[in-house]
Amino acid sequence: MRLAYKIAYFGLNFHGSQYQPNVRTVEGELFKAFEKLGIDVKKSKYKCASRTDAGVHAFSQVIAINAKEIILPRMLNGNLPEDLMAWAWAKVKSNFDPRKAESRRYMYVLPAKNYDISAMRKATKLLLGTHDFCNFTRGFGGEESCVRTIYNVELRIDKDFVIFEIEGNAFAWNMVRCVVTALEEIGNKHRDIEWFEKMLEPERHRERIEPAPPYGLVLKDIKYKDVEFEVDEYAWKMLQNKILKKVRYYGAIYKLLSSFIEGR
Repeated sequence: MRLAYKIAYFGLNFHGSQYQPNVRTVEGELFKAFEKLGIDVKKSKYKCASRTDAGVHAFSQVIAINAKEIILPRMLNGNLPEDLMAWAWAKVKSNFDPRKAESRRYMYVLPAKNYDISAMRKATKLLLGTHDFCNFTRGFGGEESCVRTIYNVELRIDKDFVIFEIEGNAFAWNMVRCVVTALEEIGNKHRDIEWFEKMLEPERHRERIEPAPPYGLVLKDIKYKDVEFEVDEYAWKMLQNKILKKVRYYGAIYKLLSSFIEGR
């Protein structure tokens, strides 16, 4: 049978999601966990929905693997480290490939500052539809197509943070982080809307832009037409507790460091 899982991880201590020998990766930890459960990963037709870079987080990454019996998320979690866990699962068709998703949704969080939020929101609306994102990828227009379709975008203020969310059929390498850098340029009034429009037309304007830092990015959700995931309630509660611990820890550090700036 073929099983799919939704997994979450805190990316700070991973060298990305894709397996690499001799460094700690999400797939490396997953492979060790599956092997402890008696699954030969090389023969299991393992697949992952999306690759994430070092430092990038995920709330709803999706993986699939063949197994002789059902392995619940809580069983998998018993062999996974503290910063990686499965929280939902589904029995899927034998040919299910998690990369063939209906859509992917990313979220990027920025500390709030004196941004021109109105201009940033106008820029985000230009992302909707189908565009060539060659100017918004670290590969900077190689042979691979960078044409992607964006379904939804949102930019909002949440207390001390600016939150940007984007949903599309797929994303090029570093695309979301490069878009965030461009939005910051707009928000800081270093660039205007006309520049942003030109960036979406690489045939007439080519420009390299650096991606925003990875730690602000999270793979928030991946949707499929014919797959319904069942939440493992025990695993879900464990994930919530881990997130709350992280919020308290990093929230305290953020407030502490902010107090130094405010005290100057």
